[in-house]
Amino acid sequence: MPLYNRASSHRMYFSNVFAISCSAPADKMSKPAAKRKKSSTGGGSGCLNELLADLDLGDQATKPKDVANALLSLLPNDATKQHSSAKKLAKAFPLVMAELDARANKLARQAHQVGARQPIRFSFADSGDKITLPEECFANVLHFLDGREVVNASLASKVWLSATRSPQIWEDGIDMSRLNLNKALNMTSLLKLLGRPQFASLRALALPYKVKLGKNSVKQISQVCPQLEICDLGYYSKNTKAKDADLFAVTEYFPNLTSLRTDMWNVTTSGIASAVRAMGDQLLDLRISGDTITRHYPSRMTMDAIISSCPNLEYFAYRAFSVSMYYNPDLDGVTGAAIVRLVQGCRRLKTLELHCATHVKKEHFLEIANTVANDLDSFALRTLKAVGYDGGRTGRNGIDEYLDPFDVRSLLQGFAFLKVEDQFSRPTLGRGIMFLGKRTGD
Repeated sequence: MPLYNRASSHRMYFSNVFAISCSAPADKMSKPAAKRKKSSTGGGSGCLNELLADLDLGDQATKPKDVANALLSLLPNDATKQHSSAKKLAKAFPLVMAELDARANKLARQAHQVGARQPIRFSFADSGDKITLPEECFANVLHFLDGREVVNASLASKVWLSATRSPQIWEDGIDMSRLNLNKALNMTSLLKLLGRPQFASLRALALPYKVKLGKNSVKQISQVCPQLEICDLGYYSKNTKAKDADLFAVTEYFPNLTSLRTDMWNVTTSGIASAVRAMGDQLLDLRISGDTITRHYPSRMTMDAIISSCPNLEYFAYRAFSVSMYYNPDLDGVTGAAIVRLVQGCRRLKTLELHCATHVKKEHFLEIANTVANDLDSFALRTLKAVGYDGGRTGRNGIDEYLDPFDVRSLLQGFAFLKVEDQFSRPTLGRGIMFLGKRTGD
C-alpha cells in the first residue's frame, strides 16, 4: 500500500511517520519526545524528520508511550479528536495496519511457495535415516489434529506450512461458533478469513457467536464457500442473531446444503417451517435449539412441515435447555406424539437426539422402539440420544418440574438394535477454527 508523502500545515499522515521512523538512524535516544513541542508556525517534512530521528523502534528502551508522545507532539497543544490534524492522525492507523497485513500476507505466500517446491522429509536422530513422505500420507496425518494443532504444525517449517494450507485438510469444516465471544465479529473480517485458499473446499461451517447476518452477508459467504453442505447458525453456541430471513437465505444461496442447524433466539417457528419446505427432500440433517427466554419453540405446524417435506431426513435433534421460570410447555410443539409421527414418517431417520424435550415421556420412547423393532428393514433408526431425563441432569437445567426422571438406558436395554446415549458431548464440526479466539470448555 503506498504511503503518502505530503506536508501541510497540519502535518503528514502517520503512515509516512512510520516509514521515516523505521528508516531513521539507530542512535541513542535523546530526551523523550513527550518533552518536545512543535512550534505552531513550524511545518514540513524537515521538521518531522528532526522530531522523529531519535526514535529507534528496535531499541527495547523505546516504549509505546514514547512513540505515542512523539505523535501527539505533532499536533497543536489544544488539539482534540475533532481537530483536523487529529482526524488525519487517526485515519492513518488503519493504513499502517493494512500495510503490515499486506506485508505479512506477502511473506506467507512466499513461504508457502517455497515450501510447496520441497519434499516432506523426516530424519531419525538415532539411526541417521531419512525418509520422504508423500503429500497424501502427510495430509492423512494432519487429519488427526484439531485446528490449534494444525496451526502449530504450520510453524515447524515452510514445507509444513505449505502442507497445512491444503484445502483437503480443512474441507471437512470449521467451527467458529465460540470465536469472538465478547462482541460481534465484523463481516468483512469473516469474509476475508473464509476467502483464504485453504478454505476453498469447505463443506461445513459453524458461524461465530453473535455474528451479524443479513441476506447480502449470507450471499457473500456463499460466494467464498460455494461447496458448503453443513451450516450451523447457533445450534450449539446459541445466539448468532440469525433471523427467519437469514435462515431462508441460507437455503437459497447454498445449493449443496444438506444440514441446517439453528437456535431460536430470533428464529421463529414460521421461519423453520419455511426453511424445511424450501429444502424439501434435500434436507438430511436438522437440529433445532428452542429458546425459552424469547419463547420460541417448534410448533405443531413446524413438526408437520418437517414430516411432510423431508422424507430423506437422517438426523433430527431438538434441545430445550433453559430455566423453568421462563419455560412455557404450552408453546412447545415437540410432543411425544409428534416425535412418534416423525419416526414413522421419516423412515430414513438414523439418529434421534432429544435434550430435555419435556413432552416426550417413557411411553413415547417405548412406542418408538417397538415401532422400529417390528419392522427393522423399513426403519433406519439405530441411535437414540436422550439427555436430561435422569434426575441429576434435569435439575441442572431447571425444568425438572416438567419431567419425570427415568433412566433411558435401562428403559430401552431390551432393544439390542438401538444404541442409546444419555450423556451430552459437544461434537466437533470438522477441524475447529476456535484457535483464533479463546478456547472455552464444553
